[in-house]
Amino acid sequence: MTRILTALLSLVLAGTAAAQAVKTTTADTDFVRRASSASLTQIALGKLAAEQASSKDVKTYAASMVADHTQANEALARLAGSKGVQIAVAPEPAQQQEIDRIKALDGAAFDRAYSDAVVRDHKQTTGLYQLEAEKGDDVEVRDYARSQLPLLKEHEKSAGSLPPF
Repeated sequence: MTRILTALLSLVLAGTAAAQAVKTTTADTDFVRRASSASLTQIALGKLAAEQASSKDVKTYAASMVADHTQANEALARLAGSKGVQIAVAPEPAQQQEIDRIKALDGAAFDRAYSDAVVRDHKQTTGLYQLEAEKGDDVEVRDYARSQLPLLKEHEKSAGSLPPF
C-alpha cells in the first residue's frame, strides 16, 4: 500500500511540475527577439523625429510611438525575463540601416521617409504579432501578443493617416 501511495504521489508531483514548466519554443523566443527589436526601432525613429521632423503631425505621432513602444518593450522584457529569454538590445541590422538612412534626411524628406517607414514597419509588426497570437505555443507569450494587437493596429492606422509629404 505504501508503494502505491508513493507511486501516486510521484505521479502527481511530476504532473504538477510538467504543467508548471511551460517550455518557450524557438518560435516563441524568435517572436520575443523580433518584437523587441521592432519596438526598439520605433523608439529610435520616434526620438529622431522629435529632433528632425518638420511636421507637427509627425512629431506628435512619433512621441506616442516612443511612449507606447517603450511601455510595450518593458512589459515584454519582464515576461521574457521570467522565462529566461533574452530580448533584443538593438534594432536588427536591416532596421538599423533604415534608421541611419532616415537620420541623414531633414525637413519634408525626413517626414516622408519616416511616414513610409512607420507604415511599412507597423504592417510587418502587426503581422508578426498576429502570427504569435494565433499560433504561439507559450500561453503567456501568446497572450502578450494578443494584448498588444489592438494598439499595434491603431498605430498602423494612424501611420497610414499621416499627411503625404
